[in-house]
Amino acid sequence: MFIDEVTIKVIAGKGGDGAVSFRREKYVPFGGPDGGDGGDGGSVYLEADEGYNTLSHLRYKRKYKAEAGQNGRGSKCFGKKGADLVIKVPVGTLVHKDNRLIADLTAHRERCLVARGGRGGRGNARFTGAANQTPRFAERGEVGEEAVIVLELKVLADVGLIGYPNAGKSTFLAAISAARPKVADYPFTTLSPVLGVVDLDDDSFVVADLPGLIKGAHQGVGLGIEFLKHVERTRLLVHLVDLSTPAPWEAFVEINQELASYSQDLAQKPQLVLGTKIDLPDAAAKKEEFKAKITSFGYEVDFISAVTGENLRPVLYRIKNKIENLPKISKIMVEPEPVATAVPAGPPAFSIAQDGDGAYRIVSEALSKRLMRFNLEQDEALLRLDQLLKRWGIITALEDAGVKEGDLVRIGDLEFIFEPEDY
Repeated sequence: MFIDEVTIKVIAGKGGDGAVSFRREKYVPFGGPDGGDGGDGGSVYLEADEGYNTLSHLRYKRKYKAEAGQNGRGSKCFGKKGADLVIKVPVGTLVHKDNRLIADLTAHRERCLVARGGRGGRGNARFTGAANQTPRFAERGEVGEEAVIVLELKVLADVGLIGYPNAGKSTFLAAISAARPKVADYPFTTLSPVLGVVDLDDDSFVVADLPGLIKGAHQGVGLGIEFLKHVERTRLLVHLVDLSTPAPWEAFVEINQELASYSQDLAQKPQLVLGTKIDLPDAAAKKEEFKAKITSFGYEVDFISAVTGENLRPVLYRIKNKIENLPKISKIMVEPEPVATAVPAGPPAFSIAQDGDGAYRIVSEALSKRLMRFNLEQDEALLRLDQLLKRWGIITALEDAGVKEGDLVRIGDLEFIFEPEDY
């Protein structure tokens, strides 16, 4: 099944916790702390791969999680970094995060980072100093980033085949390449884009058989927008018109009106017109009249029969020559992601608010992130947190805000009872 849009959730790996450990060896006095750091968590990447032409492999699994970093150990053994998770997507995939386009993956093996792994926590060996030669605390690892990612595939091809359903696009593609789109001798339209590679001498180009247009497609009628967004990513449009129908000229005009209604840029793409099915008497009789109308509007026109192979080879050379003079498909402009601000070394900015249940809340994203690094099951970590809150002026600010003994105070997920007599 052809799937060209999917939403997934990605979770980067948590950093490993630092270790609290002390070296104790016979004949080695004052071994000291030797707790190692935790490993960083694995990150999540998207990678364009030419082996995929649809997002259907991501249809059922909607959550992807990278490996966590391992915890640190004694003897200054650092934890192993978590393995990165690489999710393969087709070439031509647009990546949206937080309602922003963050990447346009247009080349094989091009990567995009969508969730960064958490940093590993530092072991107690990192905290030794003149003031504390035997630290009995270590940091927890940071949690990895989480994000909801919207993936949108817009087919990348040199040539896009357009035209009304049953104009002969699938038959034409099957005749010029190894692609085998479904074709039938009854009214039928391709339901999803099909790519084929045309080998011509020592060169090749990619042709996309795109779902048939109908009147009102720019408003979503029929396959509508699902078709038009793929046409945007082609360099040359080859417009196939079935000359065996009663009004081929009107069909040609209606298709171009749909392109213009959707996008003026799309309507102005280079376009080569092919009159098809000229092996049929009704079609052959309309060749000259159709050519006169087409050329009067500045379009180039050729006539083919994909069934008998008539004029196919010259048309392919003509397409190849036109492509060589057209610019490569350009990337969609992507705004750079906001640079993540590093946690400042000094006191974090904060404010104090009151929750609905009467508890006081210290509001500070930077402070909440710092607190996640504290292992509050360690007595010395609690003492260190207490000292930091005093040094950063948070305890004084709570008193100035009217917080009294016994009041409940929250910082992120942490809750504690305010006891001013301890300070």
